[in-house]
This record gives sequence, C-alpha cells and structure tokens, in this order.
Amino acid sequence: MTTWDMTFRALPGIPLIQPGDNLAAIIAKCAEADGLTLADGDVIIAAQKIVSKAEGRLVRLSDITPSTRAQRLAELTGRDARLCQLYLDESAAILGIKGRHIVTIHRLGFQGTGAGVDTSNAGPPGDGYAVLLPKDPDASARYLRAGIGELTGATVAVIVSDSFGSPSREGAFGAAIGIAGIRHLEEPDGEADLFGKPSKPVMNRVDEIASAASILMGQTAAAHPVVIARGVPYTPDDHAELSKLLIGAELPGTDYDLTLSGPA
Repeated sequence: MTTWDMTFRALPGIPLIQPGDNLAAIIAKCAEADGLTLADGDVIIAAQKIVSKAEGRLVRLSDITPSTRAQRLAELTGRDARLCQLYLDESAAILGIKGRHIVTIHRLGFQGTGAGVDTSNAGPPGDGYAVLLPKDPDASARYLRAGIGELTGATVAVIVSDSFGSPSREGAFGAAIGIAGIRHLEEPDGEADLFGKPSKPVMNRVDEIASAASILMGQTAAAHPVVIARGVPYTPDDHAELSKLLIGAELPGTDYDLTLSGPA
C-alpha cells in the first residue's frame, strides 16, 4: 500500500488585492517572509476572489440598470435587482429558484447558485461592488504558474478555487474553477479491491485538493486566500484544462421562465 505525507499550509500576509496587482510576486514574497521555499511539485491553491480582483473583475452596482427579467427575478427571490442582472449576464441558463437560491449554469459551464457573483469582501460597506469569476480561469492559473516559476524557479501546479453551492444540498464547498500543471483526474492502473477484484476508480483530484484547501482559507474575514499543498499525489500536466472536467458544459440546460413558477 502506498502512503503519503501531505501538508496544507495557509500562506500568511496576503494583502487586500487591488486591480493590476501581481499575484505571483505577492505569493512569492509572502512565502519568503514565512520562511517557506516553494519547491517542485507544490500545489498553489489561490482563491478565485483574489484572482478576479487582480484581473479587475469588479462591477460597481450603481452602474447597472436592471432589465425587466432581472426585476422579476428580484421579486421572486427578494434579492437586489442589480445583482439579479449580473446573475443573468453571467449565466448560460437559469435552471430554477428555491427561496433565495438561484440555480444557474455559468457561461463557463459551472452549475451552482448565483452564477459566481459575490459581494462578500468586494470592498468596504457602502461601496456597492460585486466580484465576477475570471473570464478564463484556466488562463489565469497558467499565468500565475508561469509567474511563480519565473520568480522562484519552482515547477508548481496551480488551482484557482471557489466556493460552490449545490442545488441538491445545503452549504458550500471548495472546488476548482481553473488549473495549470496538474491533471484533473487520477485513473490508477492495475489496482484491485480488498478481494482482488480489478478496480479502476476515477478520482477528481483537483476538486479534492481545492476542498481541503478551503478549510484553511475560511470565509468572510479569515483572510487566507492562498494555500500551499505539499506532498499531494498528482500527475503533472502542462496542458491541463479544467474545462475538460465539466460534463455537459456545452449543454444550454433548461432556462427558467421568470413569468411562471417553473421551467419554460
């Protein structure tokens, strides 16, 4: 039986990220200040929000004029009509509504609630900003990986993670939305179960790592948006794309008819 010694370490000292900030330089500097030398095989898990902020994916709510459909969505859910407009703009389809929860398929193919739109830690109270997902999270991960490699000389993997809500259960969980340098699935060859029966489980490695890292990241005021994982078993892949993990990402789904109480 193969055993591993894995460590997940929240990186302290990450400042509030502003549009245009160099995340790779910030991570490298904070790692050095913490006495951590990044090494080949390390996995850098970066919260989506700091990636989005660095890329300028901030929207001022006062600049949004809600459409009739957004206003109807606000009536059905009790949410801000301007946010509802962002949900519509960022979604390929609205799948359904359950109370205040709006189940969506994001334009990138992710199914969840709220189309990845988030107002938490978007700015000081009263500023009225929302943070959107990166336009291309895989490209964001590749850019961050290249930058860290140039600054530290280490060949690392990068996962951009976010908190997802499932339409089938309460609560949020960490999941990958962008990857670089790490194969998304692990398919061990030649393994058998305890009774010798051939077994070939397919494991979603990147979501497993993102979910573990989210425990250290915390939510709200925890301020640990970067986690370094070491000793994690994974297959390096310079051509990795999270989009290959999405089942049915190209399917439009069933768009919700906001004039009625169910699917159109």
